Amino acid sequence: MIFSYLAVDRIPKELRPGVVYHNPDFELGALLCACGCGHRVDLLVPDSHQIHSSNGLATVRPSIAVCDAPCKSHYVISAGQVEWLPAFSAAHAKAVMHDQIARHASRDEEGRPWLNRLWKALIGLLDQLKGFFRL
Repeated sequence: MIFSYLAVDRIPKELRPGVVYHNPDFELGALLCACGCGHRVDLLVPDSHQIHSSNGLATVRPSIAVCDAPCKSHYVISAGQVEWLPAFSAAHAKAVMHDQIARHASRDEEGRPWLNRLWKALIGLLDQLKGFFRL
């Protein structure tokens, strides 16, 4: 399968096989899995992936690991061509997902430090109230 690149204002609900959709403004991408199983793959750009176009053909880096579908596909797309890679083990897939969630959480905290301090203060206050009423 050859993947073309399509810049869009909105990622459509229904995706076509062989198309990498890219919204550069919101830094999102999406495609249907290269194996043909029909699984939708959503990409966060530039957090986890880079999407480029050359002569209308898509390049996606780093590799795409489909850990949340039965196919467990793992591949890169270069100038529209799919290069298949070994599937992730269950432990490796879990570690990658854990790292990605941790990366998102740390970026969220960096972006809203005042909200985090407020949240921690409220939790501390609730803990004190719980202790007070147990006496």
